[in-house]
Amino acid sequence: SNTNWCTDDFLAAIPKSDIHVHLDGSLRLETLIELARDAPNISLPTEDIKELRRTIFKPSYNSLEEYLSGFMYTCGVMQTAANLERVSYEFAFDNFTENVRYFEVRFAPQLHGSIKENGMSIIDVLTAVNAGLQRAQNEFNSILRKDQENGTRITEPHYSYGIIVCAMRMFFPGMSSYYDALFKLHPHASASDLTAMASVNLVQAAKIARDHHNIPVVALDIAGAEKDNEATIHVEAFKLAHQYQFAKTVHAGEGFGPESIWQAIRDLHAERIGHGFHISSSDQVIAKKNLDSNGSGKEFCTNLIKYVSDRRITMEVCLTSNLNTMPGLTIDKHALKGMIEGRLSVTLSTDNKLISDTNMLKELKLAVHTFGLSPKQLKELVITGYKRSFYHGPYTERREYVRKVMDWYDEVATQFSVPLK
Repeated sequence: SNTNWCTDDFLAAIPKSDIHVHLDGSLRLETLIELARDAPNISLPTEDIKELRRTIFKPSYNSLEEYLSGFMYTCGVMQTAANLERVSYEFAFDNFTENVRYFEVRFAPQLHGSIKENGMSIIDVLTAVNAGLQRAQNEFNSILRKDQENGTRITEPHYSYGIIVCAMRMFFPGMSSYYDALFKLHPHASASDLTAMASVNLVQAAKIARDHHNIPVVALDIAGAEKDNEATIHVEAFKLAHQYQFAKTVHAGEGFGPESIWQAIRDLHAERIGHGFHISSSDQVIAKKNLDSNGSGKEFCTNLIKYVSDRRITMEVCLTSNLNTMPGLTIDKHALKGMIEGRLSVTLSTDNKLISDTNMLKELKLAVHTFGLSPKQLKELVITGYKRSFYHGPYTERREYVRKVMDWYDEVATQFSVPLK
């Protein structure tokens, strides 16, 4: 279908959201190079931006594991409060400049904490990140407020954000000094016991950050390699998060099949799913109990999709990232098409702006032009990000915010002569 209406200028002007994006995957490359010069345990193979784009932060990768290798460098420079604050400020500044009015940024505080002298606790890490995010937010909102007082930009929604903390599905010696300390302190505990313990500690700290330090931690997630790292290890942490009234989102159905998505919902109370790519991959259903009488996983997927749709459990889809981590996948074969046709609750996100060399404008453009989306479908994708966000303010404020976003979106569409229906 005709997508001529969808110009770059229109996409740049609409209020976007990004609710699945990793802080440590979204640094400015120039900043990474600069910070790496002073980081004690990190040396970049080169300071040439083009060369780094060719060898580490590449246009395509052979596997999820290769994709994740760039994080060694980004996390390596994010080990001090000053660096965390700077990276976070730049992250928010870049998003707001691209008219991403609302984002939920996620990261694993335990990759940045340490018991060494001058080391940071989980609360210290969250405080540093929030200081950077808040500084950018205040700058953008004060400009907006001035304009509104002068009678311009009246309907525009303000700039806002939430923080999602990630527990890691697995960790290993050398991954961070926080985890190294755990291994040293508990030499007789199994890796899965330590993983479970670290996740519970993370939730306890997140509650203090939210309730006593006024940091907008809105949800818990688990990140890291999905295959061979069962989500069930984190059951206690998610139970606790549930108890503390945190929202829950889980990376699932990216490196593993539909059963991983069901496990996230059944065992971890997930209200959103990170990626969810394999929700209808019936050929990837493995457990005997989930196969129907003729050995197929079709019935399992049909029931899963119904369950997810009925409850509006949202799929946080990241197109470019999936192309990066799934060799052999072409964009026209992406599961997004089926999700939109099946009327699932779905929104687009960037995942990792540096590692996937992307931003929200690129993601939306890719979706519209690949799948021939209508103006109405694009608006739904964008607005779902706001509607299914874990917005940290009171519900009435959140409703008003979403309303503003929709009104502003319509105003921009009218300005660009984009039909709303």
